[in-house]
Order: sequence, then C-alpha cells, then structure tokens
Amino acid sequence: MTKQLSIFSLNGFSEDPLFEKIEQIQVGEYINIENFKVERTVKFYEIQNGEIHECFRNSRDCCDYIDVNLCSRASK
Repeated sequence: MTKQLSIFSLNGFSEDPLFEKIEQIQVGEYINIENFKVERTVKFYEIQNGEIHECFRNSRDCCDYIDVNLCSRASK
C-alpha cells in the first residue's frame, strides 16, 4: 500500500489552507472541518466528533491527522 502525499507536503505547510486555518485558532475557539470539531485549548489542539477524541501538542500534527483521515474517507 502506497502512502498518498498531499501537494502541500511537497510545497510546505505554510501554503496549506487547512494548516493556515488551524494555525489561526485562538485558545478557547474552535472550527469545524468536515465532520471534525477542532478546538484550541491552552495545551492542545483537540479533534473530536461522534467517534473520536484526539489531542495534539502542535498544529502540524493536528493538520496531519485531519489530512490523513479525510484522504482515507475520500478513497473509500
């Protein structure tokens, strides 16, 4: 199984609109991306929906998680 690369993996995260959106979240705010609620707390970026609740220490890991899960849903 080959891993699908995002075009932003090649060009850099600074040009990724998803990464930019996540970077702009202030502490106590949240945004919705597809079926994910992405919330910024003092220590974490939290991603949750009816099935998952994950925490990440930085916006890049948060973005990677969403990217992988949106791509895997699209390929089904």
